[in-house]
Amino acid sequence: MELHIPCRDRIDHLMSQCNYLEWELACDASSNEEFFESVEECFTFLKDRYHHNMGKHFDIKYIDFKKQFTTYTQYMSDKLQPRRLESTPFVKRETNRPRNKTNEYIWERPDPLEKTNAYLLKNVPYYEFCDTCMGSENEITRG
Repeated sequence: MELHIPCRDRIDHLMSQCNYLEWELACDASSNEEFFESVEECFTFLKDRYHHNMGKHFDIKYIDFKKQFTTYTQYMSDKLQPRRLESTPFVKRETNRPRNKTNEYIWERPDPLEKTNAYLLKNVPYYEFCDTCMGSENEITRG
């Protein structure tokens, strides 16, 4: 059995979670510890999303988040049966408010960007998995 995990840019994903929770990173934090606490305040089920032990039960594959409705859909089209009933018309339901990246200070400041990127990679198995799989034979959507 295969488990397909969508991965996306760590910082973009974090900032999307912050937006969803209406939370801002502590740009004025007096210590790294305080700053990283504000990072973790943005996590929405992030630490429960993936665990390395999942590989004991599944053959795990990576999906590029940006290709989930193109390359991945094409990949899955010959593996899944067509829907018996399709709802029409399709109604998209947004789960997050629109983001304004210009208000997300992290993109303009290299130090917090780099330390947040390193922190996420070191402390969140989901991001470690995604980093390891990108470009490997486990990436379904490459090419």
